[in-house]
Amino acid sequence: MNPTEIPPPPAEPTDAEVLSDQRDANEHLVLATLRAQGEAEELRSVAAFRERLIAIVGHDLRTPLNSILIASRLLIAHGELGDADGRLVDRIVDSGQRMARMISQVLDFTRGTLGGGISLELTPADLGAILRDVVEEHRLGSKADIQLEVTGDVTGHWDGDRLAVVASNLVGNALDHGSSATPVTVAVRGHGTMVVVEISNRGPTIPLALLPTLFEPFRSGAEGGRVGHMGLGLYISSEIVRSHGGTLEVRSADGSTTFTLSLPRTSRPS
Repeated sequence: MNPTEIPPPPAEPTDAEVLSDQRDANEHLVLATLRAQGEAEELRSVAAFRERLIAIVGHDLRTPLNSILIASRLLIAHGELGDADGRLVDRIVDSGQRMARMISQVLDFTRGTLGGGISLELTPADLGAILRDVVEEHRLGSKADIQLEVTGDVTGHWDGDRLAVVASNLVGNALDHGSSATPVTVAVRGHGTMVVVEISNRGPTIPLALLPTLFEPFRSGAEGGRVGHMGLGLYISSEIVRSHGGTLEVRSADGSTTFTLSLPRTSRPS
């Protein structure tokens, strides 16, 4: 080529070529979208199968576990065990009860994640009476004092058994993470159409970065170190409260942590 010659500009693509390129691009985009959708659907199917399997196994484990607990309690009731054997059977009962709680948590978790939600049986209930029972149960095995204060009308239309689970989780959490030298305080008050419960303890402050994820499943920040706990207690508690149309919140600062449970007196399951 002569250095003085200027090469001609490239030819403009024809309309047919432009349309062909657009069709190719659209086909690649559609194929990529279909592949992504197929992979996502496969992942959802695997996750659903895994959760159903966990639910089935958890449900089936209850029968043999109940047999172990019943047999152990009968041995204790007969009163014919020596001290050493009695301690061993007590340990079997404690471990069995821990396993039962874990199975219940797994079943509640799978119900929630499979879309069925946590079922409720709403009946007239007294939250003060529920909390008294929970506090008395925890007092039996705790070195720390638990102070309960009930103010006003604290009755409503709730699932009492479910709320007992929430209360037990929160009181147990406060005992585990609070200082044994200071009491755990449980205050329940009636406020018009709402009933509010505050459960407080003195102890290490929950890190600020952890607070936004505290009620997510398998988060062990507020349940870390607890034997037989999988980081599901706070998640299940929040789901039970949400199913009642209420809220569960936490604040932690200056060595004090408080969980606040607010419930409408007449729950409308979500």
